Amino acid sequence: MRAGLVAFSLGLAACAPQPQTPPTAATEPFLIEGGVVEGRLVRAVGLQLALPNPTPLVARSGNTLLAAYPFQLLIYQNGFIQESLPLPGVPTFVRAKPLPLVGLADRLYVPGLGTLPYKAKDALNTREGVYWLDDEGISLERRRLAEGRFDFLAAGERYVYAFGREALRLPDRTRVPLPGSVRAAVVLEDLYVLTPEGLHRLSLEGLRLGFRAGAYRGLETDGAFLYTLEAGRLVTLRLNLDIASSSAPKAWAPSRQNLVTPATVFVPWEVP
Repeated sequence: MRAGLVAFSLGLAACAPQPQTPPTAATEPFLIEGGVVEGRLVRAVGLQLALPNPTPLVARSGNTLLAAYPFQLLIYQNGFIQESLPLPGVPTFVRAKPLPLVGLADRLYVPGLGTLPYKAKDALNTREGVYWLDDEGISLERRRLAEGRFDFLAAGERYVYAFGREALRLPDRTRVPLPGSVRAAVVLEDLYVLTPEGLHRLSLEGLRLGFRAGAYRGLETDGAFLYTLEAGRLVTLRLNLDIASSSAPKAWAPSRQNLVTPATVFVPWEVP
């Protein structure tokens, strides 16, 4: 009887997502929409939970949060686990916006659709289809849209931008000048880009509308505010780049009601 209990406990532990990075690296705060992830803890505006294990691959869009682990994708809704899906490999990136998508070494995975045979360094799942980047250019599904060296993608309601030395706006193929080396971007009614010098507000055509100097890391938005990190601290900005007032939404402190322990989330398949 005791041997059976031990075997059952080991089975649960083996099925729980395993850390993808050493604990010391995973505990460094990183940005998501409205807040931060630090170790297992997710603390954001309107959301608080603990992941089964640390992972740097977490993305949020409103009430939906994705956490990707080797061979497993967890999908949370309103802070509670909704789905645990098998992944056909080890994830390299995860995107929650516009629609969920996971990048793998040699393919993409879209919940509800399955795998797509695109080896991408970044991708976005949109209502028009999946945009993806490789070293030669940008494609929409199987159709090559433009050749060139691009680093990452960002999308709004009307446009998708591919960022390199300049940005390519799709679908109208407008070339947009950039103020420097862009590390992150969000697309709203204006275009916000993060460079080593600070945060720039541009028109959708690239005209400079504002600038906030600072050594910021990461850039996210919920449509009403911008979020970034400065020296590991969450900074909330208004869309005009001013610091948000004390009445603006703040990240919640964690409580026990939404904390999920490793033994409560597992998948009923064997990982080779």
